Amino acid sequence: MTPPFPEESSRPPASAEAGDGRAPASPSGRTGAVPPVTPLVLGPGDPGEPGWVEAHSIGEVEELVRAGHTVVVTPARLAAGRTGQVAATAGEGRDAEAAELTAASICAWAGARVFRTDRREQVRLAVEMTDSLAGRRPPALTRRGLA
Repeated sequence: MTPPFPEESSRPPASAEAGDGRAPASPSGRTGAVPPVTPLVLGPGDPGEPGWVEAHSIGEVEELVRAGHTVVVTPARLAAGRTGQVAATAGEGRDAEAAELTAASICAWAGARVFRTDRREQVRLAVEMTDSLAGRRPPALTRRGLA
């Protein structure tokens, strides 16, 4: 009998996947590939490394990433805009949190790897989700056939 999903028929046996001494395969199927850099979420007062560069805009994040720097961003500052007040779409409370998480996701998509925030867990989840959508890490959980 043919398996219901063609990709299951091309999957190697379980014994070949675990413990055969080879380097683990990356999501693209290549062995020995360098794993992606895990994002780091710091508190506002946590010290940074000397080689890190702080970015103050999305454009600056992109430039610094292209130059090969480890980029640090503070999503709350990016969400606040130039005036230091929260942008018009992000008022107080949940809107401010949504604006900060949005800024963190955009910066993660642009390549920032270090984030300073009071909302450590929420920002970490948003950055991991963005990395999954960008194809830099596998999703934590996948479901098939939920229709």
